[in-house]
Amino acid sequence: MLTSETAPMPAEPEQIPLPAPRDTQNSIAGAATIISLGNLSSRVVGLFREVAKSYFFGNGRIASAFELASNPPSQFYDLLIGGMLSSALVPTFSNVVADEADSARMVEFGKLLGALIGLATVGLTVLVVLLSIFSEGLAMVLAGGPQQDLALVSSLLRITIPTIIFLNLSGILTAALYARRKFIFTAFTATAYNLTMILCVVLFERSLSVTALAIGMLAGSILQVLMQVPGMRGIPIKLSLNWRHPGIRQILRLFLPVAFGLALAQLAALVSFIIAGHIGAEGPATMRYAAQVVQFPLGMIVVAVSAAILPALSMYGQDTTLEAFKGTLAQGMRLVWVLIVPASMGLFVLAQPIVALLFQRGAFTVESTAYTAAALRAAVPGLIFAAIDQPLIYAFYARRDTFTPTLIGLVSTLSYLALLGTLSLMSQYGLRTFTLTDLIMANSLKTGLDAFLMAIFLTRKVGGLRGYEITPVALKVCLAAGLMGLSVWAVMLFIQHAMGSTEFIANALTAVVAAGIGIMVYLLMVRLLRVKEISLLRGMLRRSARVEPLA
Repeated sequence: MLTSETAPMPAEPEQIPLPAPRDTQNSIAGAATIISLGNLSSRVVGLFREVAKSYFFGNGRIASAFELASNPPSQFYDLLIGGMLSSALVPTFSNVVADEADSARMVEFGKLLGALIGLATVGLTVLVVLLSIFSEGLAMVLAGGPQQDLALVSSLLRITIPTIIFLNLSGILTAALYARRKFIFTAFTATAYNLTMILCVVLFERSLSVTALAIGMLAGSILQVLMQVPGMRGIPIKLSLNWRHPGIRQILRLFLPVAFGLALAQLAALVSFIIAGHIGAEGPATMRYAAQVVQFPLGMIVVAVSAAILPALSMYGQDTTLEAFKGTLAQGMRLVWVLIVPASMGLFVLAQPIVALLFQRGAFTVESTAYTAAALRAAVPGLIFAAIDQPLIYAFYARRDTFTPTLIGLVSTLSYLALLGTLSLMSQYGLRTFTLTDLIMANSLKTGLDAFLMAIFLTRKVGGLRGYEITPVALKVCLAAGLMGLSVWAVMLFIQHAMGSTEFIANALTAVVAAGIGIMVYLLMVRLLRVKEISLLRGMLRRSARVEPLA
C-alpha cells in the first residue's frame, strides 16, 4: 500500500475541491461500470467466437492458418497505438481538452487529433502495402515449417493485414473519447468486432471456408472505427501531416520508453510458453485456459477502473493539484480492492468446478480439469497483485512519466527470467521438478514485485497515500473475503459429497450455489464493517444511466 510516515495528513478525498463534477467518485464508478460491461460482453462474445471457430474448423491446419494470419495485426496494434493508449495518448489528449467549454482548447485538440490520424493513416498504409507485397515471405516466417498450409496463410494475410490500419485508427479514437469521458462510444467496440466475425462465419463458411473468418476480422475492425465516429461530434478535426505538432512530440517522448517495456513483456511471454512446452505437451494450452478465466475479473475490474480514473489523473498530474491526484488514485484503488479480492477468493476456492463447467467436455478430461484448476490457483495471486500494479502504472502515465514503469518492468522481468533459470537448473540437477504451477506462480510473483516497486517509487514522488483509508479498507475487505472463502469452501464440499465432482450438473450447481452464498456473505460482512465503497457501487448501479460524463 502507498503510505508515508513523513507525509502530511491530507484531506479526505470527498473534501478535495474538484474543478468539474464529472471527476467525482460517482462518475469514476459510473465510467468503470460502462467499461466493465463492455469488457464483460467482449469476453463473453469472444468465447462464443472461439466456440464457433472450433465448431467449424477444429484445431487443424485450417484453423492454425487463420491464427497465424491474424497474429500480425494484433502484434502491430499492441506495439503501436495499443501501447500508446494509456501511456501517451490519453494523458496528452486529456491535457489538451481539459476544458471543453474553451473553444481555443477544442481547436487545438482537433489539430492534434487530425495530425495523429493523418500521420497514422499514411504510415500504416505504407506498412500494409509492404506487408502485402511480401505476404508469402511473411507466411513462411510465421508458419515456421512445412506442416502449415503456406498458401492458405499467405492468402489470408492479404485480407487480415489491412486490419492493421483500422485497429490502430480505432485505438486513436478510443484515446480521444477516453479523454472526453465519452466511454459509451468505446465500451462495446470489441463486442461488435467479435459479433461480426461470428456472423461472417455463420453466413459464409460454406462458400468461403476459413476466409470467412478473415473477412469478419477486417469488417469488424472497420465497424470499430465507425462506432466511435459519432463521439467525435463537436471536435473541429483538421487532418494534416504535421509531425512537428508539440502534442505529437510529447506522445513520442512518452511512448518510446514504453515501447521498450512492451518488447520485454513479449520476450517474457515467449519464454514462458517455450518453457511450458518443455514441461509437458499440455502446458501451453493449460496456461491459456487459466489465463482466459483470469482475464474476466482482470478486464472487468482492474482495467476498467484504471481506465476510468486515467483522464482525471492526467488532469491532476501536476504538483499544483497533487491532493486531487492522490484522492482520485486512492478512490480507484479502493474500488479495485473491494471488487478484486472477493473475485480472487472465489476463483481460488472454486477453481475445479469453474474449469469443469467451462471446458470439461470432449477431449478435455477430468484429469485436464484438475491440471488446469491447479494452474488457475497459481494465477490468482497475480490477479491480486495486478489490482495494485495497474492503477499505479496509470498514475505514472498520468504524470507523464513512462520511464519509471519501464525501468521497474525491466527489473521485474529480469528477476522473473532469473527465477525461471534457477528453477530450470534445479530441475536439471534433480533437486526439484519444474512444474507448470511453478511457472505460473513465478509469473504471479513477477507482477507482485512490479507492484511493490511501483508503490515505493510512486510514494517517493507524490508523498504516499496515508490518510486516504486504503489500508483500513484493504484489511476489512480481506477479512470479509476470508469469511466468504470459508463459506464457499463448506458449501462446495457439501454439494460435491452429495453429488460428486465430475458431472456437469454437479459442477454447475456447485459453482452457482457456492458463489451465490459467498457473495451474500461478503456483502453482509462489508456492510457490517462499514466499507463505504459498496454503498457507492450500489448507488452507482442504480444511477449509472443518468451520469452525465458517460452520455
